[in-house]
Amino acid sequence: MIYSKHRGRFAVATAMAIAAALLVTALAGCGTSQDEATQGGAVPEQQASTQTVTDMVGRTVEVPAKAEKVIGIGSSSLRLIAYLEAVDAVVGVEQSELEDNVTCSYRHVYHDTLKNLPVIGDGGSKGVTPNEEAIMQAAPEVVFASIDKDAADALQEKTGIPVVCLTLSDIVFDQVFYDNVNLVGSIVGKQDRADEIVAYMKDTQQDLEQRTSGIAEADKKTAYAAGISFRGGHGFAGTEAHFPPFEETGVENIADVAGASGAFDIDLEKVTAAQPDCIFVEGSNLPLVKEDYDNNPGYFTELKAVQDRQTYTLISYRFYATNIELALANCYQVGAVAYPEQFKDVDPTQKLDEITEFFLGKKLSADLAAEGYEFKQIDLTDIAA
Repeated sequence: MIYSKHRGRFAVATAMAIAAALLVTALAGCGTSQDEATQGGAVPEQQASTQTVTDMVGRTVEVPAKAEKVIGIGSSSLRLIAYLEAVDAVVGVEQSELEDNVTCSYRHVYHDTLKNLPVIGDGGSKGVTPNEEAIMQAAPEVVFASIDKDAADALQEKTGIPVVCLTLSDIVFDQVFYDNVNLVGSIVGKQDRADEIVAYMKDTQQDLEQRTSGIAEADKKTAYAAGISFRGGHGFAGTEAHFPPFEETGVENIADVAGASGAFDIDLEKVTAAQPDCIFVEGSNLPLVKEDYDNNPGYFTELKAVQDRQTYTLISYRFYATNIELALANCYQVGAVAYPEQFKDVDPTQKLDEITEFFLGKKLSADLAAEGYEFKQIDLTDIAA
């Protein structure tokens, strides 16, 4: 009987312990159920610490699931990071990125941040010359680089840091640009922002198309882009075939001559022969255009657009590759001049502010104007006016 009594007490104690354990489990289960409800009813799996991406030159690169520390080398790399609002992740910059130039908008907006970061190479006119030791000291988790495959492989091998190649395009609305944005966005944890950028670009392209698609061929304006910079400043002869602000607004470019591609110096007699309806001058090169006028005023008086003052400024948008926000603003300046009825609701300067605020979080028209860059009508016979 004593044995049975103790055995009974043991059984009761055991039952109570089991019940307590079940209660704890049940309570824990309740907590899990609440979390699961928050997560859509599924127990979240442990997130992977890395992801594998294919960069823009076809290399397969293993990178962090979300890179918290990055570097951008070569033209456009840091610009894309800035568009994606990820500058706070940058831990080193090229020497050229320390220059505050308002027509390289991302440098201007983020100058106070960039100037305090370690220098990891030259960049700019000196070329992409990354300093491997400085990069390793900065200890980024990923290096974004506008370099070729072999250079990327060599840099990655020397530093032991993943290098993701980006590519460039001079076309404003371009799948290559969208792919670059999405690639960087997926690595720095800014995919939502990348989606916003691509959507904004596509909406802008559609807006320009809708405004100009109904213009009859006979009513399309002809134009000439002068003072276009390439490998330095150029005077009136410096122009560009397939100039994006013309192509995106249905304006016929007189520089689209057979075999012409990109920026080049045109035979000036071709401009007088074509007699464009409008002339646009890149504002940064107005002093060089003035020199051309002073040396040969008779040439300019032969141009009907000069006589009628159908001459206007554009804002230089290629500085360390294409600054997309300024290129888009130029499209609206060209459209408003060439087709005022179709763009009657557009103030190009206000549009400039809208676009720069979207891409870089700041309205830049005042800063640009302070440095002499603005949209305005000019008299090529008296540029100072």
